Amino acid sequence: MSVSFTAQTMALQRAMETARPRSSRLFDDPLARDFLRGPLRAAADLAAVPVAGRVVPALYDVIWPGPRPSAVARTRLIDDTLAEALADGITQVVLLGAGFDSRAWRLPAIRRAHVIEVDRPDTQHAKVAALRRTGQPLERVRFTPVDFERDDLAAAIRAAGLATDEPAVFVWEGVTNYLSVAAVDQTLSVLRALAAPGTLLLFTYVHQGVIDGSAHFPEAARWVRSVARAGEAWTFGFVPAALPGYLASRGFTLSWDVSTAEAGRRYFGPAGRRDRASGLYHVALAQVPCQS
Repeated sequence: MSVSFTAQTMALQRAMETARPRSSRLFDDPLARDFLRGPLRAAADLAAVPVAGRVVPALYDVIWPGPRPSAVARTRLIDDTLAEALADGITQVVLLGAGFDSRAWRLPAIRRAHVIEVDRPDTQHAKVAALRRTGQPLERVRFTPVDFERDDLAAAIRAAGLATDEPAVFVWEGVTNYLSVAAVDQTLSVLRALAAPGTLLLFTYVHQGVIDGSAHFPEAARWVRSVARAGEAWTFGFVPAALPGYLASRGFTLSWDVSTAEAGRRYFGPAGRRDRASGLYHVALAQVPCQS
């Protein structure tokens, strides 16, 4: 097993966003560059060069239309939603398939929370090594290696110190589209069994239509081919209209479901940008109903 390619490209996309002028960037992720090596590290460094660096994201979008602005928009939307949950008093955060997410270090509000990161062992090992090189405080997070397809997720999360009688936020970003139907269903069953009333599930998914061919998005074919060539083909998606019923049957209530195209319009326009995120990628928020 090797370090996830998509985790690396997500770090590059966040590094490119961080290299933008402060007046127009949607977030700061100063650690993103530190997770990169080789050509991806070089691309992140080039993106930080004044004036010339603008070519890097533009070229990236020509080669892979859709992923970068979608990644940027989804990151900002998840950041904002997580910050709101923490401001409302939730003190537990579980990052499922965390990859090179650095929210535990870059979001001020999360520093008072108990944070658990769950991911494949190889990616997590590379992340911890990079954090050590930068001198970041590792005690802020409980690192929990798990393979969603094989390991006992419930036991791992309990062992990491989740208080199951208190609400938490589960962030499941960039994961569902790489799992099997059974693994997604099993993960949701585990989360529902662990979750106290008021728990939030913040997750991403791709439109099922780009996998089975029943829906068309201009950027879909090239995007689907690129992840397949990287050995991380998309295997699972939701039809948005069916999502509320799917979640309800598993004990969750859908609060909202937003495509990254919608999120992009929310964030890019006010920043004076013309980036176009994709409608095939979604961010959704569900919750465990509070007992009446």
